[in-house]
Amino acid sequence: MKGNQICFEDKMKLIKKIILFVVVIGVFGVSFYAYMGGFREVEVKETNFGTVEIFIYTHKGPYKNLNESWDQFQKEWESIGLTECNSLAIYLDGPETPEDKLRSVLGCRMDGLSDVQIKSIKSKLKTFLIPEMKCITATFPFKNFLSYFIAPTKVYPKFQKTLSESSAKTSVAIEVYGGSSNFVDHIDFFMPIEVSREVFAPLESLF
Repeated sequence: MKGNQICFEDKMKLIKKIILFVVVIGVFGVSFYAYMGGFREVEVKETNFGTVEIFIYTHKGPYKNLNESWDQFQKEWESIGLTECNSLAIYLDGPETPEDKLRSVLGCRMDGLSDVQIKSIKSKLKTFLIPEMKCITATFPFKNFLSYFIAPTKVYPKFQKTLSESSAKTSVAIEVYGGSSNFVDHIDFFMPIEVSREVFAPLESLF
């Protein structure tokens, strides 16, 4: 009888430890999600974006492999003597697109570069001029590399809700990340409103 009581007490201790572990992990998970901005309310506004000229590099396939293309892109612009990229990306396809068909255009802004640098870029890299256009926009905090995955899950549903409520149409998504060597604390999201897809046809032709 005494042995059974000890066995029961041991089981209860084990159960309490498991419950405590689950609670600690849960609290940590919720706290970390809050730190990443997971509970942040996304505010959608209207603004103008452009005119912006960029030099570019294309990526086709899953977004999870984008870092490989960014690495190759960086090697390209460093090879012509550039040390900084004020980065952004243009996403040409919607969420219904199969992963292997997704087309992304990685870019660095050319404003602020010298005439010599611009001449070198245009002779060796592909460029594209983003025209001035009306957009909806939102900002999301950047904490670490996980922000690249969490931010879109928070922002794009809000964009889709705004677009459906206003019956507006969009053509692409643009994400602005900022300088590669500077401290970045947020990501800016843009979706053009009532801008013809033909504006981005030169980018589509690269794939």
